[in-house]
Amino acid sequence: MPDHAPRCPFCANVLKLQPTFWERIGLKTNRTICLTCQKPCNPQDARMMGSAYGHWAESFRLDLIDSLAHLPVLAEQALHRALGRPHRDDTHLMPSVEELVRICMRHQRSVLIEMARGREATLEVAPLRNETTSAAEVLAVLGTTSSESGAKEYQQIIARQGHANFVVYTYPGKEGAEPRVKRAIHEKERSPRSLTDAHVDAIRKGQEALRHAHQP
Repeated sequence: MPDHAPRCPFCANVLKLQPTFWERIGLKTNRTICLTCQKPCNPQDARMMGSAYGHWAESFRLDLIDSLAHLPVLAEQALHRALGRPHRDDTHLMPSVEELVRICMRHQRSVLIEMARGREATLEVAPLRNETTSAAEVLAVLGTTSSESGAKEYQQIIARQGHANFVVYTYPGKEGAEPRVKRAIHEKERSPRSLTDAHVDAIRKGQEALRHAHQP
């Protein structure tokens, strides 16, 4: 598993930690100040947050890239219909998979932060199918925050315009995701997963990284 950069436990901003000699031998732990939220962070908490956030971000990235590979190229009229006929200002042309993944992660950042904290937030990817042919046309991404945060829903729909070109529609609805997106996520066949087990695994990796950092 790759090492993940330590992150602020509060805002998930990447932190640059420089352990002192006393930290390396385990006798002292110095706090660092996050440059984004200005809150003091314990290095151990930052490493665990970095490991957990990295775990969920990488899991989402791999799921998204794998799902994108199955999308068909759509003509402009079919693409606009499959996206739900959105306003042009709510759509963005992505020239590469890397840029597409980046904008999706940026939009789902609050969900990823809650997942890294061990809350019951979810981030799912599922195909949306043509109602007539049942063939997959576009891809839906739905992030849902925990009940403590109001169970807010962040919806995105992705269509392929060319071999490496995609159009992303960021749904502006304030009342949650579209019914068709919720239905697609619910009907998606996937193996059961335990949020608790995954978070515990991420915490364990963070603790291992902390032990390695203390080794002289």
